[in-house]
Amino acid sequence: MNAHKPTQFEQLLHEIDDAVVEFEIVDREERSSSGSRTQSGDGEPVIVDANHAFRDIFSPDMKRVIGLPLNDLIVPATKQEEAKQFDQRTSDGRSNVAFVERTTTEGNRTFLYRGIPYDDDHGFAIYTDVTGELQQQDELTEIIALAEELRSNPAETDTVDVANKIKAKAETLTQLID
Repeated sequence: MNAHKPTQFEQLLHEIDDAVVEFEIVDREERSSSGSRTQSGDGEPVIVDANHAFRDIFSPDMKRVIGLPLNDLIVPATKQEEAKQFDQRTSDGRSNVAFVERTTTEGNRTFLYRGIPYDDDHGFAIYTDVTGELQQQDELTEIIALAEELRSNPAETDTVDVANKIKAKAETLTQLID
């Protein structure tokens, strides 16, 4: 029996906590009005491999996603144009870094996305879930704004109302942190 011994890179890919997917850029096929297939010239990422974190976040059955277009699996309909721009950059050999919204098994979430091309038509996409951190930042920003409102207009502000709003936001922030 000849067992495959993973390379150091394969070990890293499958041990990292961030969702990582390896993809190949392939030409999109379009159907003409006669029904024949033609190449569109646009490249799209097709899943070659993915780590367990990717599977846990985006698809519980990885065996079914190998070979599927990455964008069809995780990109919301409203973000398809954005994804095409990232695909073009990758096809041009340029890296991508952005905050993106992607569809997960639990609904849409926000990720720090890093796309790294290699060879002429392959790349990696790394997704770090920052949804909770962004919610925490939003709640903290609202608390600061409410405190500033109270500080700047103490005589004109309903102190009890603003204090209740600050308390509610602080409780929400505490829940997000726990």
